[in-house]
Amino acid sequence: MIRAAVIGVGLIGRERLQALSSLKAEGKQIAIAGIHDSNRELCQSTALEFGTSAFESVESLLREGPDWVMIALPHDSAVQVAHEALQSGASVLMEKPMGRDLNEAKKLVESGGERLHVGFNYRFYEGISRAVRDIRSGRFGKVVSIEFVLGHGCAPGQERTWKLNEMSAGGGCLIDPGVHLLDLCIQLAPSGVKSLGGSSWRGFWNTGIEEEVSLLLQADEFSINLRISLVAWRSTFHMRINGTDGYGIVTGRNRSYGKQQYTVGKRWGWREAESQAASELVELEDDGLDVFKRETEALLFGTNRKEEWPRIATAQDALEVMNLLDEIRMTLGLRRDYSS
Repeated sequence: MIRAAVIGVGLIGRERLQALSSLKAEGKQIAIAGIHDSNRELCQSTALEFGTSAFESVESLLREGPDWVMIALPHDSAVQVAHEALQSGASVLMEKPMGRDLNEAKKLVESGGERLHVGFNYRFYEGISRAVRDIRSGRFGKVVSIEFVLGHGCAPGQERTWKLNEMSAGGGCLIDPGVHLLDLCIQLAPSGVKSLGGSSWRGFWNTGIEEEVSLLLQADEFSINLRISLVAWRSTFHMRINGTDGYGIVTGRNRSYGKQQYTVGKRWGWREAESQAASELVELEDDGLDVFKRETEALLFGTNRKEEWPRIATAQDALEVMNLLDEIRMTLGLRRDYSS
């Protein structure tokens, strides 16, 4: 029986609880060992809903000795709680990112990196995971370029929340949600990826964070273009792979982003159909609503061998992401230190 505790039961913490409950209902040997949130009323009502116990402190919850601790807190407070959970001897999943800067990430690895995993759930979207497998198998031939677009517009009043607070979040769109894309870039470039340049923009939310960035990365023998935004008023996810033999396009994610669709096309497909668009094949369409369940099941019951895909992000994977993030911040002249 795996006993898992959840710390932080807001939007993402609730996703983890729902994933645990769903896996338990399918017969997996899981028990929710308890939850904690600084919002006592929310903690109590959530505990009642999921049939578990609400704890008034992190310390009291850790004394219960859970096997796994899942942390879904603001980025600044998540770091300290992760250290405490690792020191208790538990295995830990902390939602991305692994700290606000490279220094915090390195200290987390030192605290117990072999027991620390990081929630990069984009790996587990069906369209994305299949596209990555196709790139690795050579389906598109030699990769020429990959482009990503990820954007949303937040909501009125969000400038007063931790999500857009520079110190609490550790920056702006580059760290959240941008690290999801940086993680995918690293997974697609086994020989490494480096920052060639880019630009950043701010001026709408005016909280000191970068609100939109455009980046050019070099990976192996191909380039990667990224645009990440908190001022994209239409929620957008787009991934396009361009290869010498064909291409793949992933659009959407879930909810306001729309269903995820994965479409592939051949080089000069128009020669076999009335148009290039008519020659394309929609390989899958998925609502993306069970992505946290997929990731949680892989975390608790998967083998997580390096050759598997998708697989849970290890602390070393997350450290590579933070190294790349730090390099990009230096290239763009953005703040790099949030822990001093």
